[in-house]
Amino acid sequence: MSLFKQALLCLVLVAAVGAGWYLYENPATLGLADEGAVEADRRGAPAARGGNRIPGLLGRGGAVNVITQPVETDPGGETVIALGTAKAARSVTVYPQVTGIVTDILFRPGAAVEAGEALLKLEDDEQHVVADKARVTLTQTEATLERSRTLAQSKTISDAALLEAETAAQLAEIEVRSAEIALQRRTVTAPFAGVTGLTDISVGDLVTTSAAITRLDDLSTVRVGFEVPERWAGRIERGHPITATAQGLAGSEFSGEISGIDNHIDETTRTLLLEAELANEGRALRAGMAITVTMSFETDQELAVSSLAVQWDRRGSFVWKVVDEAARRANVAIVRRESGIVIVRGEVKAGDRVVVEGVQRLRDGAMVTEVDETPAMIGDDGGGEIGQDGVPEISGAGAAANSRS
Repeated sequence: MSLFKQALLCLVLVAAVGAGWYLYENPATLGLADEGAVEADRRGAPAARGGNRIPGLLGRGGAVNVITQPVETDPGGETVIALGTAKAARSVTVYPQVTGIVTDILFRPGAAVEAGEALLKLEDDEQHVVADKARVTLTQTEATLERSRTLAQSKTISDAALLEAETAAQLAEIEVRSAEIALQRRTVTAPFAGVTGLTDISVGDLVTTSAAITRLDDLSTVRVGFEVPERWAGRIERGHPITATAQGLAGSEFSGEISGIDNHIDETTRTLLLEAELANEGRALRAGMAITVTMSFETDQELAVSSLAVQWDRRGSFVWKVVDEAARRANVAIVRRESGIVIVRGEVKAGDRVVVEGVQRLRDGAMVTEVDETPAMIGDDGGGEIGQDGVPEISGAGAAANSRS
C-alpha cells in the first residue's frame, strides 16, 4: 500500500472516531435521546421525568440522570478519641532504711493499707537494748540536774557545775531520741494509704537498703497520660471534662477532667501530651491499664454531605451542585470525615442539592434530571447485565462514585 493511501486511511479513521465521539456526547443532535425514551416506554421501563431511571445515563433532551441529596447541618460538635495508659495518683517502691533480718511480714499483696501502717519488721533486739540504756542514762542525768539546781540556789555549787549537769542531761536526751529512731527504722511502714503489690521477701531474709519490699499505689484516683494532635492545642484547657473506658473492664465508663497540659508540642509526632484524672471508686482501675479517652467540643453548625458526593481533581475537592436543573461545580474543603458523611466548608449551603450518583458523566453546566433513589431501576429482568433487548441495567454508577469518594 502506498504512503498516500495509508495517510488517507488514517484521516478517514480519525474523522470516524471524532464523529462517533460527538454523537456520543450530543445524542440530542439526531434525536437519539427521545428515541431511547420511547423505546424504554415500549419495553415497560419508566422514562417519565422523576421516575426510576438509571443514574449516569442520558434522559430526555440529553440531560444526565442523577440522584441527589440535600446538604444538611451537623450540630453534633467534634470529638477527640485517644488511647492512654493509667497510672496511680501516687506510686512508690518501698525499701527498708537499714540492713537487717526479716522477722515478720505484716501486709498481704493486693490489699489496702493505711498511711503509717506497718508492712515489715526487722530484727530489733539490739536496738531495744540501746534504747533502754539511753533511757536509764537520761533518768540519771535528769536526777543529777535537779540536785544541782537545788544546790545552786543555796550557792553550794558553782555555776559551771550547774551548766555541766544541764549539758549531760541534754546529751542523754539526744541519745534516747537517736536510739528510738534506730528502733523505729527496724519497722517499715506505708508512706501513704494505698494498695500493696507482690513481694519476693520472706521471713528470715537478710535485706539491705537496696532490696525492694513491695510497690505501693494510691488508686483513689487514677491519672491517664495521652496525646492529641497539635491542632487541638488551642482548645484544650485544664478542667475540660472527659469520659474514659478501660479495655480490661468491659462496659465500664469513668468520668474525669484534664489535670495537666504539657508545655510544648512534640516535634516528631506533632502531638501534645495531656494528663487526665479519673475518680476510681472501688479501685476498679489499675495502674498500667489501657484507657480510651474521649473529649467532646461544641462547635457551630457545620455542613455535611454524603461521602459519595465528594470528588477530586487537580484543583482540589468539590461537589456537583444542582442549580436550575444544571450541574455546577462547587469547591469545598474537607473538615473531617465521619461514618458515611463528610463535614465540608465552601461553596455550598444548607439545603443545596448535590449529586451523589451519576457523577461520572457530569461537566460544569451539564443539564441533569433528578431521579428517585430506588433499588430496582429497570423492570423485572433485574440481572446486572445487558439484556437481549439492548436495555442496560445499573452498571456501577454508585460504585464509581464510591471509588472516587
